[in-house]
Amino acid sequence: MKKILAVLLAVMMMLSLSSVSFAADNSKNGNLQFGEDGKFDILLFADVQDGYPMHKDFLNFMNQALDKAQPDLVIFLGDIIMSAETEEDYWKGYDELITPLADRDIPFTLVFGNHDDQDTHKGSTKDEKLAKYMSYDNCLAYDADPALHGTGTHNLEILSSDGSKTAFNLWMMDSGDYIDGGYDCVRADQIEWYNGVSAELEAANGGKVNSLMFQHIVPADVAKQVMFTVNGNLGAGASTNFSDGTAATYLPNIFGFEDGWMFEQACPSPDNEGQWDAIVERGDVLGVFFGHDHINTYVANVNGVDAVNVPGSTYNSYYDMTCQGAMLLTIDENDTSTYEREMLYTSDLALEEGSELPNGEFGKAHYWFAGVGREIMNFIVKAMRVVLFPFFFWAA
Repeated sequence: MKKILAVLLAVMMMLSLSSVSFAADNSKNGNLQFGEDGKFDILLFADVQDGYPMHKDFLNFMNQALDKAQPDLVIFLGDIIMSAETEEDYWKGYDELITPLADRDIPFTLVFGNHDDQDTHKGSTKDEKLAKYMSYDNCLAYDADPALHGTGTHNLEILSSDGSKTAFNLWMMDSGDYIDGGYDCVRADQIEWYNGVSAELEAANGGKVNSLMFQHIVPADVAKQVMFTVNGNLGAGASTNFSDGTAATYLPNIFGFEDGWMFEQACPSPDNEGQWDAIVERGDVLGVFFGHDHINTYVANVNGVDAVNVPGSTYNSYYDMTCQGAMLLTIDENDTSTYEREMLYTSDLALEEGSELPNGEFGKAHYWFAGVGREIMNFIVKAMRVVLFPFFFWAA
């Protein structure tokens, strides 16, 4: 009898250990998996910058965007919840933001922005804020290594539709907040972590696993391409004086990006610890997505990697309705070397039948004119490229 009990106990222990092992593996992918159709959809919200009570227009927009896109995952690109009058109301803002996702059983993750650290309430830290997000059942965010710079740098693996391997990967990088001379950036220890995990994924899956990367602040390499830069320090009049002795001017380089436009100068860190060089060398990141500059919509190819400025979703901080919205990304398991990108503009959603957006602060006319303005801006940028190309080619 004792032998039988011992065998049963051993079996139970083995089952317990195997379940723990399975749970540990799941912590890296949050049960994310390509659907039977081979597709995986991600909805990006950049710079919500709101708090309790949240703007009704934003909540109406968010609900409509979620219903239209029906994403497999939502990613917040930093500067999410701002301060409130009281500590109780501050934390209520999180509940108000996440409830639409929880009601639809949509998982989410996030990266922190500079205001997530700056606009604290009663001394709350990013660690406490991450813990608040992680308290929601549908949160997949975590801190892969608390010793790394910042808070919440992590990755999420997307399994193949048959569950046999990791078919795609998502990188969440904390780009920090402020340093002397400007904004922070992704630091060397995070880059080393990325290189190590990327190599582990390659070894475990028989080849490099294609991926997308998400952060809040635009990398310096991107800013240097989409803004005209000069050698030397321009002083306070420059957009950014980089630590390598160059400076970005306030002038956008319309030949530095292929799509979209710039309504404000790019605002990167003056520092650069090699993030872009690392992802180009590894060759597994298809694109890097960031917010921070609310009214920029450009897409640039920087040394073979897409750099995408996702415009703000906010109704609370500065915004322009011509570009306000969320971005939908679609990955196809059958060809993970590319991805699809679509903007869900508030101005387009507001004109759809049954939309609640025109019943808020702005009417249909405002949204209609915003859509027209967007088409005009696209035409102007394209026309400028044609007109100015001979001069740009000659100067080069």
